[in-house]
Amino acid sequence: MSQNLSVVLSVYNAMPYLSEAVESILRQTYEDFSLIIINDGSTDGSLEHLRSLEDPRIVLIDQENMGLGFSLNVGLRLCKSKYVARMDADDVSLPGRFAAQIEFLEANPNIVMVGTQVEFLIRNRVQKALRVPTNHDDIRSRLFVGRAGLCHPSVMFRTGAAIACGGYPVGIIGEDIDFFLRMCEQGTVANLDQALLRYRLHVGQLSQTKCRELVSANRYAGYCARCRHRGLPPQSFHEFLRDSSLINRWRRDAEAWELLQYRTGRIQLTSGKPIEGTLRLALLGICRPFRTIRRVIQTFGAA
Repeated sequence: MSQNLSVVLSVYNAMPYLSEAVESILRQTYEDFSLIIINDGSTDGSLEHLRSLEDPRIVLIDQENMGLGFSLNVGLRLCKSKYVARMDADDVSLPGRFAAQIEFLEANPNIVMVGTQVEFLIRNRVQKALRVPTNHDDIRSRLFVGRAGLCHPSVMFRTGAAIACGGYPVGIIGEDIDFFLRMCEQGTVANLDQALLRYRLHVGQLSQTKCRELVSANRYAGYCARCRHRGLPPQSFHEFLRDSSLINRWRRDAEAWELLQYRTGRIQLTSGKPIEGTLRLALLGICRPFRTIRRVIQTFGAA
């Protein structure tokens, strides 16, 4: 294995996007890496496609379906490199991503993890996305309240720090926020100011139930981080949900609804349904005016 960089990619039923995602990794300008692919019980032809790839940098692991957190920990245990990069099976890394992140980490030994800005990829059309903060304090503040301070498939991190923080949680969605907060306890995190990953939006990602589960898991990750900071034992996830006040439950439901409306509206605007998309985003603006205005300014205000 490469002694400098390993890339960990978990795959579950990722067709038809898988080929483009893998090719975007293999065509990086920085070429000295191992690509560890964990096929997590795919049933859609993903495994057959992966077995057809002949690049010597690829290490393919096939397992029964165990979930994302478990799969990423399998990949992490195989990494003997100085750095680990993450990638999702439906996204696209731009060619200079790894080179820019390694250069940044080499120049900043205090940084344990660095992400990038992203663009949305909707039906093969590239669109602006919300920007994430670049400095540690702003990133950590967002993570503490369950909001994305980094984009998971864009991150690169130091292997030793990831092992020291215990890797990824298993059994719940939203593994990334918990992992990020634990990495913040290992050292400083950052985001590059360049958009080096295209994050694909498609309808298969979205449902009110999925969004509600994701928001709840993200809030729980922030709660656990506060407990660690105070030296207190956290409740279990189910206890956390059970003991939440009606106001907190309403806030989680509202945040999940907002996430679903925003992403679905963006997809509809780019998928030949401009009226439906405009009406959906207009409704979001009426119900959540200040958040919507901030989204619009962040998304379209910067060049």
